[in-house]
Amino acid sequence: MTTYVPELGQLAGGRGFMEHDVPDIMHAALTMISDELGRIMRNHTQEDYPSPFSNSGAEFRNDTFHAQAYSWGDDDQPYNFAWKDLRISWYKWMGRGMSSNIAITPDMAAACLDDCLKSLQILEDEHDRLEQERHETGE
Repeated sequence: MTTYVPELGQLAGGRGFMEHDVPDIMHAALTMISDELGRIMRNHTQEDYPSPFSNSGAEFRNDTFHAQAYSWGDDDQPYNFAWKDLRISWYKWMGRGMSSNIAITPDMAAACLDDCLKSLQILEDEHDRLEQERHETGE
C-alpha cells in the first residue's frame, strides 16, 4: 500500500519517488547526520563543505551510508540516501518530497542515526590521527 503522495513537480517532472512517506523523526536524523558530516569535513579541510544533503551536486560514501544531492541531470537517480536496505529520495533538497522504499519506524531511524554518527566518528578519528602523524613528522 502506497503511503506517499508526490508533489506536483515530482509528477510533472517525471522524477521518481518511492512508496512510503518519510516520518519527521527520520528527517531529523538525516539533518543530524548532515550537520555532523559538515562539521567534520570543515574541520578537516578548513573550507566550506558542499553537503550531499543539500542542492549542491555533492556526494559522500563510506562503509555505512551513502548520500548524494539531488541530480538535475537526465539520468535516473534511484535514491539520495542509503543505509543498509533503506533508500530515501527527496525532490531538489532534503526535506522536500521525501519518500522511502520501506516504512521507517522510530527504532529504525534511531539505529540509522547511531550507525551513521559512529561511522563519522571513525572518519574524524582517522583524520585526527593522520594530522597528528603529520605534525610529529614535520610534514
